Amino acid sequence: MDEDIFEEEDGVDAADTRGTAYGSEVHDFAEDYALGEAVTPSNPDEEAIKTFLDGLDGECYVEESAVLPLEVDGGRVTISGIADLVHVTDDHIEIVDYKTDQTRRANEEYRKQLSVYYHVLDAEYPDRKVIPTIYYTADAEQVTINPLSIAELQSLVRTL
Repeated sequence: MDEDIFEEEDGVDAADTRGTAYGSEVHDFAEDYALGEAVTPSNPDEEAIKTFLDGLDGECYVEESAVLPLEVDGGRVTISGIADLVHVTDDHIEIVDYKTDQTRRANEEYRKQLSVYYHVLDAEYPDRKVIPTIYYTADAEQVTINPLSIAELQSLVRTL
């Protein structure tokens, strides 16, 4: 069974966000800019992303699918999602998930999402350190997330 159980809206108070449409516009800008499209920032969040991306070296991959199969109670569950940005350097892999939230109240929900991406990329790049992060566009702040273990993810799936 495929389950996308860690959607961006889970546990997020509407007062913390500027709406799905705004977040989608910012994400679209980030994707286009990272791909080298001729786009211009139209708000402070997009300006923050432009500055952030301009400061990265290495290779950047956008909208990367992540699929994590888990064994849970003798069955198999697949958790999937899409990482906004995977930044690859010679010695580490950085997962970046853009958030337009104005607070940090949803960090624990985002931790679940980034943990899935972490385990997928950690298996794909065993010779490099994998660093899951949230880039809060409102503050231009990148926050490193301590990923949940596979056992913790399995436990979360059991409670659904």
